Amino acid sequence: MPIREETQFEDHFPVTVMYSRHTGLEDVNRSVCEVIRTLRDAHIDDPKENEALSGTVTTYGGYQTSKKIQFLNREEEAIRVLRDEVVLPAVKRYMERVFGEQAQGIKTRMAAWANILSAGDWQAPHMHPATGNLASGVYYVHVPEKPKPQGCIEFLNPHPVSRHHGVGLTRRLYPKTGDLLLFPSYYIHYVYPFQGPGERAIIAFDVTQVSELLF
Repeated sequence: MPIREETQFEDHFPVTVMYSRHTGLEDVNRSVCEVIRTLRDAHIDDPKENEALSGTVTTYGGYQTSKKIQFLNREEEAIRVLRDEVVLPAVKRYMERVFGEQAQGIKTRMAAWANILSAGDWQAPHMHPATGNLASGVYYVHVPEKPKPQGCIEFLNPHPVSRHHGVGLTRRLYPKTGDLLLFPSYYIHYVYPFQGPGERAIIAFDVTQVSELLF
């Protein structure tokens, strides 16, 4: 009897990261950055408006808006363009890649906030583990040119035992202005501080599943 074989490969518990680069958004980025800077200048010293002063987040220094203001829902035209023409299409592509056909039946909402860091500011290792979070993302509104690894984002391998199979313990990325990252909300990451002039402005967001309650 002849030998027969059927083989398939599966990726178990994958950590899927989407990294997209956008051009032609110079005016949009400039306008969005100005909105963030205006908010920073008005609220930098107010712990009720600057999450970086609240002691409840992992941002050290700089300015971070509260999630309650839902930054991507603001009325400025540049923010609308960024939301509707960049972020939402990217989220759709990511969800389809990760969840396949199931993505069509998942209802989601998005919570977004803005963050601006300057010399010496940084973000400690953290993740976004809120109940229902399916993905998290970062859009880079403005990134100054700095020597590596200053200002980079680094991810921690959630499967450290894979080190024995030649897989590194971290993955370091160097995003530029106009880049967008999407990744699982459980993927621990942190941001290196940088020195000297310049500011790093980003918009971060979580994509959360909306549960339908039956009564």
